[in-house]
Amino acid sequence: MTMEDEHLKETTIHTDRIFDGRIIQVDHSTVQLPDGSESKREIVYHNGAVSVIAVHRGLMYFVRQYRVAPDEVLFEIPAGKIEKGDIPHDAAVRELEEEIGATAGNIEQLFEFYVSPGFSNELVSLYEAKNIRLKDQKLDEDEFLDIEKVPLDRLHSLLMNGTIRDAKTIIAVQYVLSKYNLE
Repeated sequence: MTMEDEHLKETTIHTDRIFDGRIIQVDHSTVQLPDGSESKREIVYHNGAVSVIAVHRGLMYFVRQYRVAPDEVLFEIPAGKIEKGDIPHDAAVRELEEEIGATAGNIEQLFEFYVSPGFSNELVSLYEAKNIRLKDQKLDEDEFLDIEKVPLDRLHSLLMNGTIRDAKTIIAVQYVLSKYNLE
């Protein structure tokens, strides 16, 4: 935080951990607002996630996977959570191989973004895989998904017709559209 933003800062007065799970922790906090009054905050803590853009021979690789929270099958780029002790780059390499069975000659971080900063600290790192070599999927035993390969000239229509509803995937597709001048 810069000095010019200091007048916006909230100060935590008290915190109760109300849930301590394998993937997330949830705190209920009392904060002091910049004007001196108090308010309540519910905060979800998450180790973060990685997501990977994989374009190979004019096709962008996606997965279709059921997600319990929205109760639907989502069309997403390969992604996964960062485990405790993981280095994000290594997690991106792992997820690329697990979900679409690919390795990359180079994998480069493009962006980091918060998913829902109003209540969560989850930070997603978006990577781009280059010089892809396809092998076999190595899914986790509790992971079930289908691989989808989409020609680059069809990406815009997937955004416009609502097929893609996942934020990290929308960001990734917008990046690919811009990079390949397909807008």
